Amino acid sequence: MVAKFVQIAEELRARVRDGQYAEGTVLPRQSELATEFDVNVNTVSAALKLLEREGLVQSRRSQGTVVLPQIPLRKVGMDRYSRRRWESPTGDEDGAPYLDERGWQPAAQSTEISIEPATEEMAGRLEIDEGEDVVRRARVIRDSRGTVTHTLVSYYPYRIARGTLLMSEEQGPAGRGGAFRVLTDLGHEPHTINERLHARLPDGDEAQSLEMGIGEPVVEMRRRTYDGSGVPIEYAIGLHRASRFQWNYTFDVPD
Repeated sequence: MVAKFVQIAEELRARVRDGQYAEGTVLPRQSELATEFDVNVNTVSAALKLLEREGLVQSRRSQGTVVLPQIPLRKVGMDRYSRRRWESPTGDEDGAPYLDERGWQPAAQSTEISIEPATEEMAGRLEIDEGEDVVRRARVIRDSRGTVTHTLVSYYPYRIARGTLLMSEEQGPAGRGGAFRVLTDLGHEPHTINERLHARLPDGDEAQSLEMGIGEPVVEMRRRTYDGSGVPIEYAIGLHRASRFQWNYTFDVPD
């Protein structure tokens, strides 16, 4: 027998899907839903927590439970690393390798720069000596509605990034064409990319930085970029809200 809170979650989910509860709608209070479904408030709370873990709704202080956008940002797979994006960027492509039916564009990208000694792990990733300086470029990206969609922390050997836009604290990408354009101008054009995706639940600090509940999953992206000589020139870690993204890949089948 299906638990009552699961049945309520299914009904509320259906109302969101058919548009009865549109994006941005504040759901009825838990006490009202409890009366409607003839259950206690704890059962309704369990149903809403289930929907929140799915990324369908979000509980907000002083506002209630809000229906989140249901059209995900679509990362355009390997095409987002196309050379044209950093060699000759257009206004639409610069810093926004995503597709979205709502016309999504990054509204705000806060950027923090620091110089740190490479840990044992980072030294291995960038194939440098442990303790050697690396540039840490951390960004928080929001959509046009001001909602945080993901964070991205990139590491570069200081000997490469020193005195370049990779160390600029201006908000957003590192100039037109972003970091890959800077690296190309420095003689380290990106040639090979290794990217790994992993779905998991965030810890408390990660959930706070993404302004989301701990129960909503994230997709962690780890990327290592090499130049034509096989030298690692960037190591990046991205945390994407799983409910906000989908990845799309089109490629020729290898022999």
